[in-house]
Amino acid sequence: MMRRKLMRLNKILIIFFVFSLLFVGNFVSAQELLPNDPHYNKQWYLEKLNMPQVWAEETGKNTVIIAVIDSGVDISHPDLRDNIWVNQKEILGNGLDDDNNGYIDDINGWDFVTNTNDPSPKYDKNCLAKNTCIEEAILHGTFIAGVAAAIGNNLQGITGMSWRTKIMPLRVLNQNGAGNTHDVIAAINYAVNNGADIINLSFVGDTYDPALGRALENAFKAGVLIVAAAGNEDFEGHTLNLDINKMYPVCHQGTDGENIIIGVAASDQNNKLAHFSNHGSSCVDVVAPGQDFFGVVINDPQIKSFGDYYGGYYSGTSLAAPVVSGLAALIKSFSPFLTNKEIRDAILNNTDNIDYLNPELAGKLGMGLINPVKVFQSLKIIGGSVGLVKGSGPTVYYQAVDSKRYIFPAETTYLSWYDDFKNIRQISDAELASLAIGGNVTIRPGSKLVKITSDPKVYAVSRGGVLRWVETEAIARELYGERWALYVVDISDAFFINYNLGEPIKTASDFDPFIEKNQVISIDIDKGLL
Repeated sequence: MMRRKLMRLNKILIIFFVFSLLFVGNFVSAQELLPNDPHYNKQWYLEKLNMPQVWAEETGKNTVIIAVIDSGVDISHPDLRDNIWVNQKEILGNGLDDDNNGYIDDINGWDFVTNTNDPSPKYDKNCLAKNTCIEEAILHGTFIAGVAAAIGNNLQGITGMSWRTKIMPLRVLNQNGAGNTHDVIAAINYAVNNGADIINLSFVGDTYDPALGRALENAFKAGVLIVAAAGNEDFEGHTLNLDINKMYPVCHQGTDGENIIIGVAASDQNNKLAHFSNHGSSCVDVVAPGQDFFGVVINDPQIKSFGDYYGGYYSGTSLAAPVVSGLAALIKSFSPFLTNKEIRDAILNNTDNIDYLNPELAGKLGMGLINPVKVFQSLKIIGGSVGLVKGSGPTVYYQAVDSKRYIFPAETTYLSWYDDFKNIRQISDAELASLAIGGNVTIRPGSKLVKITSDPKVYAVSRGGVLRWVETEAIARELYGERWALYVVDISDAFFINYNLGEPIKTASDFDPFIEKNQVISIDIDKGLL
């Protein structure tokens, strides 16, 4: 199906309705789980991602929720309806706001365009014939939801990246694919307040709105993972370098420079950036499949081109984003105690570099092409539960992939790895005692500078608890900025035995805090267990 371009309206966000192909080197395991969905063979990207090997380990759980903030989702679609989120705190039809969240009878989400409790797409009868709507705009949110989480292995239609993840439909875009940031902000806040784990944003606009930025940052700080499309070519057919021409929400960052959004560009079937996809080192984090997708659509007799619940083929970064959202849902399903930052870093740090296939765009494709198999391998998500645990006492431990528990010797050590004390799994004292002590956790590499009580020297931390003396204050300032002293934490002499001394840092080029931190995304990696 041909892609169609959308008209711009005042003060709106525009969807780019051009709704890749991944090189995966190693297998997760020798086993595969192939879904029985009849249209699975039309979803080329799932085989290219080696998803059957990932599904052999995890197909998704209904405890994970993806908020699809878009043009509405057909909540009655046979391949989606059992995965549509249900607000258990609300009683349908009683006209009351039972859960006091500000929305009456919001059983399956909310329509912020019409301010109603039905988040399905809405359009005028015969609007296509009257040229008052856009076909792709109407079906867009439904298609996006299917890519991320259509029910898998149900002898029906297609399969999503995650088979059992819940979809929270939040409609903010009308039948022409236009909407305002006020509604988007309200939808983001709704998603956060009602338990969404992941927010998918498959639209872009060219107007910076600081209020939208604050809403996104608040969502990220609340523990929600945010995935956004990089956007497609403009109306003259030119793609954008987002380093020069910013688009939003994909280019929003946290006030402290924190990467709060996974920005997703699209690749074609030759592992190259798709001809329609935007790019740029400052906004794009990864590249994912985004071309020639077959998926779920709306079955409506008045719009014959919609087909019998399924159709295609669509292309665009709008589709690349839910591929990443679905992958994130699988990770969260298997290891629910991972934080949004840990899931983000796991995806970003386990990619395939495709700069050699895109020499003219080298450095502008983020971390590269997503690789779900690498993600699962690196986190050892296959088998075993990992994460923060505690018994009846106050002490928090890290349960590692070796089934041992590691102790945080001080709160500063804990906070170098985690922002808060959420996602701690309560276990019985008997279960805790069955976990052998593996040792102490050391400061996360690159995150802090260390000073030992009896030693005036300041050290940077490398992988494995290796301390490297920063020889001069000038080097510390170059590595950590003018306020470098705020990064310094004291560790007692008693815990010095948990660290080892490495080569001193004689120049700033000898150490990169960002690389050190982002190469060690888990305590398991730092301990050499992965």
